[in-house]
Amino acid sequence: MKKKWFLLLVIFCWQQINAQKINQYLAKAFTSQDSSDYYFNLAKKNIKTIDDKGQYYFCKNARYCDYDQLDSSLFYGKKAVEVFKKTKNFPSLLTVLNNISKAYRKRGEYDKANEYLFSIMKIAEKQKNDFWIVNSYISLSLNYHDFENFDKGIYYGKIALKKSLKYKEDDKNNFIYNSLNAIAINFDDWNKPDSALYYHKKVFNYFKGNDTLQIGETYNNIGNTLLKQKKFKEAKQWILNSLAIANKKFVQNGGIKDTYYYYDRATLFTNLATISYETGDYRAADNYFAKAFENAKKCNNAEKLRDYYYQKSLFNKKRNNLKQAVEDQENYINLRDSVFAQEREKTFSELEAKYQNEKKEKELLLSKSKVVAKENEIKQKNTQFLILALISVSLLIIVFLVYKQHKFKIKQQKQEFELREAIAKIETQNKLQEQRLEISRDLHDNIGSQLTFIYSSVDNIKYAFNIVDEKLNSKLYNISDFAKSTIIELRDTIWAMNKSEITFEDFQTRLINFIEKAKIAKESLQFNIDIQKSLKQYTFSSVEGMNVYRTIQEAINNSIKHANASQINLTINSDDKNIDILIDDNGKGFQENEVDHINGLNNMRQRIKDSNGTIEIKSTLNVGTKIIIHLARKDNNK
Repeated sequence: MKKKWFLLLVIFCWQQINAQKINQYLAKAFTSQDSSDYYFNLAKKNIKTIDDKGQYYFCKNARYCDYDQLDSSLFYGKKAVEVFKKTKNFPSLLTVLNNISKAYRKRGEYDKANEYLFSIMKIAEKQKNDFWIVNSYISLSLNYHDFENFDKGIYYGKIALKKSLKYKEDDKNNFIYNSLNAIAINFDDWNKPDSALYYHKKVFNYFKGNDTLQIGETYNNIGNTLLKQKKFKEAKQWILNSLAIANKKFVQNGGIKDTYYYYDRATLFTNLATISYETGDYRAADNYFAKAFENAKKCNNAEKLRDYYYQKSLFNKKRNNLKQAVEDQENYINLRDSVFAQEREKTFSELEAKYQNEKKEKELLLSKSKVVAKENEIKQKNTQFLILALISVSLLIIVFLVYKQHKFKIKQQKQEFELREAIAKIETQNKLQEQRLEISRDLHDNIGSQLTFIYSSVDNIKYAFNIVDEKLNSKLYNISDFAKSTIIELRDTIWAMNKSEITFEDFQTRLINFIEKAKIAKESLQFNIDIQKSLKQYTFSSVEGMNVYRTIQEAINNSIKHANASQINLTINSDDKNIDILIDDNGKGFQENEVDHINGLNNMRQRIKDSNGTIEIKSTLNVGTKIIIHLARKDNNK
């Protein structure tokens, strides 16, 4: 009796050891690059049960699907389906059916891909498996998107979203994210950007703080939609956020630069280069194109190189570098053609691989009985040793895993703290911008409309009644003029508040508009403006830009209203350290000690001081006044 129990124990332990061996070989085969076939062959030699065979076919199917060897993936996937239907291993069966659907989708056979998805849903409904039901609806939405049947893509995406919101497991937010993403990209390629942005931004209702690291793709998708709308500044910020998240994840994952690392960055840098040349920043475009090319080469992806050369040719054409544009266009055409050639070559390679695999399987089946007999003989002699070794190794693994888990937890806590700080900074910036926009809308809609009403009402009174009293008429004129001036100042304030920064080009345009209006008010007045062209790309913060604009505006108003000047000169120059602004008039001048507290001079000094600058006011009676402003250049604008 004792011998019988001992024999059963030995058989059980042997089966467990054998199953563990197969799983180890399959895991190595699935993750290895050059040694995959070697480990698959070892796993095949250790197949003893129908479950072992199913797992072998399952891993071959998944491996070939991931590496786009689609014929081989379908061949082994269908074999795995036969096994899992016999063993009623529904979790594995559903996974393999999904892999088969993915393979058909990659081949562009969307009808077959959807046929397998509906099969999954039938089984999942019987098994009450909500995971695969939701997953299948998301896949249907993506399939119809690729097939350019966008209305159906949106239809199935919305079903997926509805079911995702009711899902109760840990994957709920991921399902919601994938559903929203599927709906949004259908709207995007259907040329409905507003709807696309609406669904993309709903993602942020479910992913906040550290969780936004999981949705870097959403930032990039929003940037792509805005880029198509030619909203280049907004698009750039979203894509830069996507790049920042990618960099954080890169550090979090141990700094491993694999193909996916270079693939993602090739896309991001190509998009940033496109935005730069579309906005006239050719130097930044050159820099981003260089990075895009480097990453596209390292990921060795013809599609990324093709996109790079296409955008580079448009860039060179825009800056009239026609020779380079033609060369880039030729590289683009050659790569586009090579992609089709590669696809044809891949198809032939897969057919050959399928033939070779079938041939090898027949040869292995012939020698299987001899191999099994020899392996059984060896295993019988070493069973006891293997049991003891297994126990020892298990204990060592447990100790090692506990140590690694503790070490990883410490590292993860440190990374989470750093990530929380980075994400908090991004969220703070976004909230500040939203508050700015809300305040500017309130100013425009409420105070702006009220001032306009006052201005219109006073004018109506003046023209509706024959006012003989000159004093009353003058008062009404002053009220009207004051309301009009206040409206203009309010618009300038809203202009500054709507921007996180103000380009010098925008600043210059605003200033020239003001001067043109001043000319109309006093036709005999002559303006001379000399602004250094290299300042075109310089940027102020919104506060700094508004302070400088108001100071120049105040100086010109004083020259017109108080100095009775007939000529005003405005000169703006810059070197590596400073920006120098000179407002010079030929008016009647003044004694500085006598007017120090009037005409807004103190306000001008305070505004320039708040902008980290200095101001000099020099005036000579009956000669004129000079106001000199010195502003320190910011390093990022050199």
